[in-house]
Amino acid sequence: MLANPNGGTSALVTGLRRYYSLATGPGAFVGDLVSDNLDNRTSFYANELSHPRTISPKTFTYDDFYIQAMRLRSMADFGISTIVPTDVLATAEQKAEVYFYRGMALILLGENFSTFPITENGPLVPAATAFQEAVSSLKTALGFTTQNAMRLNCRVALARAYRMLGDKTNAAAEANAAKAVTGFSTYVFYAQYEATNQATVYQAMAGRTTNDIQPLPRLDFLDPKYTTTSTSVPGLKAEEVDLILAEIALANNDLAGAKTAMKAAITTARSRATTTWNDRDSRLNRPNDPAMTVKADANAPPVSGLIQRRGGTSVVTVYPISFTNQTTAMIDALTSKSDHIHTLYLLRQHIFFLEGRRMSDLGIRLPVPQRQIDGNKNVAEGSPAATVVVPDYIPPTDEMRYFTIAGTVVTIKWDMNRVIAQNINRISPLGITP
Repeated sequence: MLANPNGGTSALVTGLRRYYSLATGPGAFVGDLVSDNLDNRTSFYANELSHPRTISPKTFTYDDFYIQAMRLRSMADFGISTIVPTDVLATAEQKAEVYFYRGMALILLGENFSTFPITENGPLVPAATAFQEAVSSLKTALGFTTQNAMRLNCRVALARAYRMLGDKTNAAAEANAAKAVTGFSTYVFYAQYEATNQATVYQAMAGRTTNDIQPLPRLDFLDPKYTTTSTSVPGLKAEEVDLILAEIALANNDLAGAKTAMKAAITTARSRATTTWNDRDSRLNRPNDPAMTVKADANAPPVSGLIQRRGGTSVVTVYPISFTNQTTAMIDALTSKSDHIHTLYLLRQHIFFLEGRRMSDLGIRLPVPQRQIDGNKNVAEGSPAATVVVPDYIPPTDEMRYFTIAGTVVTIKWDMNRVIAQNINRISPLGITP
């Protein structure tokens, strides 16, 4: 490719697509496993991921996410500096895609790690620097493209990056610009997979032959999300735009605006295509009766319709893009700001289920893996980059996943969305106050 660079950008783009999928696969799983979304009962995945305060650079399972995201960033950087400038056949759309994937790599890293290098063996930078770099790359991509699909990719990713930077003005501008692009209402951007390149979340959840990885009972209705080796994993989608606008509205104490945006996200999520699947998982020692109700914590009302029956010939409904049990009528009934915040993060939990976003929403950040420490003199053992970040509002040990069953009522010990609402001034990057 270096000796004869003409046409090299085409191969580069193919490689970037592959590495994006390789990064998204483990990221979608790890980000949910570290959170309250999933319970690691007996699997070979590192048990420390269920006890987040014990995660160290030597914890296995999550390091592949970091490595693949870094490879994606590195490949994009190499393409931008070396391949694209010498390829006379490179098209504007190919250039847009290269810069877009650089932006996505930096977003994935910034959402899940607090401090890390963004050049080979380079100095450490805070996540905010990665988001700023992502914004620069995405704006460059936007300048190259004339295609609505890539315009949507860039606009939605920009809104996501600006959200993480706490920039309400630009996040709202990009979110509203995305809504104005033709095709927004059904928009999804995917990481794609096939039989020999399966998403980790499929392997761990639907492809399992044992009863080892389970969702929190109040998320049971959303599982499984990916039921074939080729089921794509959403990376960006229309629902996120309205969730960002809802968060901005709450930061501005605009409860009516938050309601409007949340209802738009719900309408989109509940309109997404569904399918069915014969789930042979018998859910041993787990709720497995649709007649059961679930309480988000001891003080919450019991909610029906959250448990699907599994095992044998049981067929369950599958939501491969998005779904939520929340309705627009439920949003209209909200009164206090705290309940608005609680519902917003419940919607984020539902809509991004098995997409690796929950850990970041809880404020947990992973350490760089041991491989980075060993290979980069700028990363020291015990430094902030090499230390997991777990805020003090996160329950001890693995209690985020605790629940009890009494008759037909399942009670979750911690409603983490209520915990988020109580600590929102420390959680929302957009500056929501209680």
